[in-house]
Amino acid sequence: MKQKYNYFHGNSNKNFVIDSMSKYIIQKQEMDKQLEKIISPFIKGRSLDILDACCGIGHISYFLHRISPKSKFLGIDQTPYLIDEATKVCNGIKNLRFEVGDILDMKYKKKFDMTINWKTLSWLPYYTDILKSLFKVTKSHIFLSSLFYDGNIDFEIKVHEFKKRTSKLGFTSYYNVYSYPHFEEFVYEIGAKNVKSYDFHIKKDLQKPPRDQMGTYTLLLKNGSRLQASGAVLMLWKIIRIDL
Repeated sequence: MKQKYNYFHGNSNKNFVIDSMSKYIIQKQEMDKQLEKIISPFIKGRSLDILDACCGIGHISYFLHRISPKSKFLGIDQTPYLIDEATKVCNGIKNLRFEVGDILDMKYKKKFDMTINWKTLSWLPYYTDILKSLFKVTKSHIFLSSLFYDGNIDFEIKVHEFKKRTSKLGFTSYYNVYSYPHFEEFVYEIGAKNVKSYDFHIKKDLQKPPRDQMGTYTLLLKNGSRLQASGAVLMLWKIIRIDL
C-alpha cells in the first residue's frame, strides 16, 4: 500500500503557516484575482456544488462565494488546524463548509459540478494520483494552478530549509515544475474533453524574503516584465481549466 504523503508534519510551524495563509485574506493575491476573472463566467448566477480541494484556510472559497452566492462550497484539507482556521475565517457564511479529509480517498463520486485545486500540485510528489481522484468526483470543470515548463521536461525538486524545525524530518517540501505538454497529454488520456491554459504574469514587485526562507519574490527584467522566484526556483505559474 502506498504511504500517504503529508505536506505538513503535525503542528510544526503551525503559527507560521496560518500567518502566511492569512495574508491571502487580508490582501487578495494577484493570481487569485486572475482566477476570479477566468472562473466568473462559469459560476456567476448559478447554483453549483463546488469542491475546494486542498483548501488550506479556505481563502479561495471565501472570495468565490461572493461571486456565486447560490452555490455550495465544500473545502477539504488533510491538515486539521487549517480546517479549524477555515471554519473561523468563514464563520457565519452559510454556503461554505469545511472538513478534514484525504483528497486521494474521498467518499464522493461525481458529486461536484466543479473542483478547484489551487497552488497544490507542485508541492506533491507528483500529480497523477490527485488528478485521477479529482476526475472521479467532478462532473464538469476542474480549475487548478501549478508550476509548469513549456518543454518536455519535468523538474522534480526537493527543498530542504535547514532553519525550519521540520528539517529534522528530512527535506521540507517539493517545488516541482512539470512539463506542460506531458501534463496535458496525461489529462486527455484520463478523460478530459478540453484543456485550456492561462499563463500568469505578475505586474507588481514582491520583496525578497530572508535568505534562509522560501517565499515568492520578483525579478525585474530589462523589458519591464517580471519573473517570480522562490529561493533559486523560478515560479512559472499557469492556471489550467479542464473540461470533462
